[in-house]
Amino acid sequence: MRYLLIVLFFLCPACAAQVRGPAVPDSATLAVAGFVQPRYDWELMAGVLPEEPAALDPETLGALDASLASALRANGQAFMHAAMVRQCEEITLAEKERRRFETVDYWRTVGRCMKTDYMLVPFMLRWQERDGGDWGVNRPAAIVMDMYLIEVASGKVRRFHFEEEQQGLAENLLSGGRFLKRKGRWLTARDIAEEGMDAGLKELGL
Repeated sequence: MRYLLIVLFFLCPACAAQVRGPAVPDSATLAVAGFVQPRYDWELMAGVLPEEPAALDPETLGALDASLASALRANGQAFMHAAMVRQCEEITLAEKERRRFETVDYWRTVGRCMKTDYMLVPFMLRWQERDGGDWGVNRPAAIVMDMYLIEVASGKVRRFHFEEEQQGLAENLLSGGRFLKRKGRWLTARDIAEEGMDAGLKELGL
């Protein structure tokens, strides 16, 4: 067993230290959008929609927004929250001649409306809730999530991509370290999403 744990330590990506991206300047302002559920590929900033895109109810979306806000506050990051951003989203959409738009330009326009230096825009692309409980499942939870940090003035975009369908120790030794870190528990989709948020904020320098 000792040798197995040694192998897991060196092979498992989850066991390696996460790389922190360049920090956002302390003097910069940040606005955070609510979680986006794109329905069309043209609403994405990168990639394509999965075969089974996320279909979340407003309560779950609100909970994800709250989790992201909590993670930012825990990092000591000041920000303008999603409820404030929605007002500028509505203004931006009302001023557009058509609903279809270039996604980065849209969020830059929202950012200018907010008078912010950076926009953080999270996308939930896949959401599969677990079928079962903490100690056993018929189907594990799975998510696909993107987080984009947009510099409003320049249009520069940094992307964090996260996807996971939880697997047990016997199914995939490479994710075994992560499974052991979770004390053998099968997580909910929200639990996995919150782990992804923490990793994303670190990589994006927030």
